[in-house]
Parts: sequence; structure tokens; C-alpha cells
Amino acid sequence: MDARAGTPPTLLVPGNHDALIRQNAAGKAALWTDWLKTGTSFPSLLVKDHIALIGVNSAVPTRPFFASGKIGAAQAERLRAVLLKAGRDGLCRVVLIHHPPVANLVSRRKGLDDMDLLQSVLRDAGAELVLHGHSHRATLACIPHTEIPVVGTTSASHSAGSPDTAAGWNAIAVHPQAGHWAITVLRRELGTDGIMRDGPTHTFTPHRLSASIRL
Repeated sequence: MDARAGTPPTLLVPGNHDALIRQNAAGKAALWTDWLKTGTSFPSLLVKDHIALIGVNSAVPTRPFFASGKIGAAQAERLRAVLLKAGRDGLCRVVLIHHPPVANLVSRRKGLDDMDLLQSVLRDAGAELVLHGHSHRATLACIPHTEIPVVGTTSASHSAGSPDTAAGWNAIAVHPQAGHWAITVLRRELGTDGIMRDGPTHTFTPHRLSASIRL
């Protein structure tokens, strides 16, 4: 029996551990092809109902003891085109990337080397939500000079303790409303008693007709 039968639509993006070395990159990607949904190159795209999940690949081989990322100019231009088209199609654009696209969430050796380039694309083309990992912390930020929310989450394997780092995940709901999107991000976090509980909830209401809201 196919283990994937009956599973919901799923989109994955590579992390730095998926690109530690250059060897056999194509072979590794082939193992995950059903979930990467890239076609021939990133960004990837998965459309379900009124939502466009857009996957950006920031995973590149690095020197020892580094875990930095980069999207590159070619991917940035393809991302711009995907974001603009999804916006014209009236979709809620959720961008997925491993490395945080804002400053001060990870050290420089773990950061996104061309962060300014990605931020420029997001400001110009627009997005409704950006999700990232890598920092292993539950965080909330914005793309500078916009109201595009940037949400980070912790590792699912972390022990309980600080709410910012305890194992957890985010339950995200997106509903179209008259003139805007209703986006709710509910944090689920592991307590010291080993039970998962609801944490903070954040709600965003970006305009449905605007590429991005500039400050």
C-alpha cells in the first residue's frame, strides 16, 4: 500500500542539513520529489483552494561550522513572478523558507546571506505570510517597511522549558473575508508535564487586493 495515499497536500522546503555537501544532491531531492513539488527549479508552488504555498530554497553547501543560506538572484526573480501571479489570481500567498528572512533571529554564520534581496522581492511583489524554521525559537516579526508577518517555530524535538524554545508547532487557519484575509496562527507548545497545550494566538488581516501594506 502506498503510505502517501490519503495524506493531505503537503509542501516541504529544504533546510541547511539537507545541503551540507554537494554530493548526490539530485538523488536526495528525488527521494522527496512528491513533497518538494518543484518541477525543475525553486520556488515550488502548491495551490489548495484559496491558498498558495510557495516554497523557497535557501539551503546551500557551506564551510564547516557554518549553516548560512542563500536564495540567489535567479530564484529571486522566479519568486517575484510567482508572487505577482498568485496575487493577481486572488490567492493568499504563504511563503515557506528555512532561514529567517529578517535580522537578529540567528547569528551571522547561520543567517541568510542575501536577506536584503529576498526582502526587496517580498516588498515589491507582496505576500500575506512568511513561515521559517532554523532559529528553533517561536518568534514573530515583520518584513521591514511592510506589515508582512514573519513567523518562526521551534524544533519538534526540543524538551519543555522556555515557551520560546519548547517543542511545538503552529496551527494556521486562513479564511477569506470581504476585502481581507483572516489569518490565525495558534502556537501549540509542550509543557513540562509532557502535554501539548495552546499557547499565544496571533491574528492578521491583510488586504486581499493589495500586494503589500507599506508603512
